[in-house]
Amino acid sequence: DFSSLAEYASLRAGGDIVLPLTTPTILPRGSLVHRLLRSGPQPGSPWAALDDDMRLQSCWLLGRNSGQLGVSLPRVVRISHIVVDHIISDTLTAPRQMILWGLVDGRENLALSRALRANSLDIPEKHTFPAISGGFPFIPLSYFEYNAHASNLTQTFPVFPFVLDSSLDFGVVILEILGNW
Repeated sequence: DFSSLAEYASLRAGGDIVLPLTTPTILPRGSLVHRLLRSGPQPGSPWAALDDDMRLQSCWLLGRNSGQLGVSLPRVVRISHIVVDHIISDTLTAPRQMILWGLVDGRENLALSRALRANSLDIPEKHTFPAISGGFPFIPLSYFEYNAHASNLTQTFPVFPFVLDSSLDFGVVILEILGNW
């Protein structure tokens, strides 16, 4: 039962989007959402992915098969799991393979991450850093596959054991979507 896990990334919990680490949203030029999308939780914007609203019109419009979402957590935390959910009526655009990355910050975390990075072999070989890293150091926290055809569309995935067993903590993460259904 994962219902007792603390939530940090949602807007309600104080999470926010880091635009320089997020794939640009593709919206039709001239659309109302395109004109309004500057920042904040607009329909179709990346902030919609952090909103608890699960209606179709409230989804992040990634506009491609892969991309990433940079998220600032409200405080630095040790991460044990990631929860992903998607709306029932649109499984074709549901994410499939994903990597959760943690931005490594601080002298202790940098030294520890260098030692642990050799254990991150459970991710696809060509994914050694997120597509958009801004030059910051990242470490993979989890590689998983979301099942858009499962009976429960709210799914929980653990971080790698080597991350869980370490004392690494994170204030910024990236959810990299490698492909959709």
